[in-house]
Amino acid sequence: MIRGAQKKMIVIRTHDSRVFEEAYFVMRRDGDIGTEESDMMDEADRIIRRSLAGHHESLSDDRPQKKRIRGWLSRAAWFGAGLLLGGGGASLFLWLISFPF
Repeated sequence: MIRGAQKKMIVIRTHDSRVFEEAYFVMRRDGDIGTEESDMMDEADRIIRRSLAGHHESLSDDRPQKKRIRGWLSRAAWFGAGLLLGGGGASLFLWLISFPF
């Protein structure tokens, strides 16, 4: 048990995240005592945004859907290219064997 330790802390609870339930921010001892709650929330938001800026993937639900759509379009494009090349190859083969030698 810690005696005589008192720290100010912000607890951010969220219900819309798939990964996190709560985040805790503990204020520095040398921090400004007269800091407004909105200033503390802005600073916490800045820290979160800065830490997420380096990550390629976001934690939101938007990117997985975009990846699914992009993957589906990619597979459809490859399927179409295969049909064109296969049909063109078959047509060329039939055209070549139709000539009498």
